[in-house]
Amino acid sequence: MAGDENSLHAFRLLASRLLALTVAHPSAGLRLHFLERRRDRAVLASVAGPTAPLRLLDGRYLRVAVSLRLFDTDEGRRLKVVESSCQYQADEVGKAWIVRYDYLRSASGAHPPGHLQLNGRLTAVPGVEVGRLHFPTGRVPLEAVIRLLVEEFGVPTNEEAELWRPVLAESEAAFQAIAHRPLSGPAH
Repeated sequence: MAGDENSLHAFRLLASRLLALTVAHPSAGLRLHFLERRRDRAVLASVAGPTAPLRLLDGRYLRVAVSLRLFDTDEGRRLKVVESSCQYQADEVGKAWIVRYDYLRSASGAHPPGHLQLNGRLTAVPGVEVGRLHFPTGRVPLEAVIRLLVEEFGVPTNEEAELWRPVLAESEAAFQAIAHRPLSGPAH
């Protein structure tokens, strides 16, 4: 919640540690990509670039992109997530994506600001492409994405569950205490 340049770096450090403790390949890393040469806004993404994915221990990839910005508020300067996206994908370029969570603080349009997309076929409703549907989710933290990868997709972890589960739980509880909770659709 702090609102100085150190907040951006602290956010990167936390996300990096969570991923290194769990599903990230040792060669993967996160970096702040500062925008417009400004130190008050950045995109947290792979060290390889803002659109490059992180290699995971299962040989697949996770594209992480979190737009961060320092805002002046009534309570002082605060770090806020403007947009975030986490996409689990089978290939490095992202054509074989599996699941994606997106969040937009200020959504415009009919899509829910926080949503899930799946790459698959819906057999019960012919003609509906699942990958084009935006399932409302609210905001999904990185900790939940990591749990999904480990528990549901079987991505191996760097450390034992007895170590990473309590760390994820504590980190997610702190996130939930301050997280912006968007509506499931447009207000107007």
